[in-house]
Amino acid sequence: MIGVVRVFLSGFGRRAAFYGAMALAVFAALWIAFRQGRQAAEAELAIRRADARVRSMQTSKDIRHAVQNADRADLERRAHRWMRD
Repeated sequence: MIGVVRVFLSGFGRRAAFYGAMALAVFAALWIAFRQGRQAAEAELAIRRADARVRSMQTSKDIRHAVQNADRADLERRAHRWMRD
């Protein structure tokens, strides 16, 4: 009787260890995927922010250049149109 219980418990222990190891491996894989995904998203957001900043700086530079090179009549016409809209 003791031998049967010992065989059952040793088999159960091996199965429990196997299932525990499998669960740990799945959990670790999910955690790694989650972290890598979050880091990739943060990096993509930083790149998008930098691109937006570069675009806004370029637009500002272009507008400043256009205003500085425009004549007075053109500036008054643009201001009138801007105030009308």
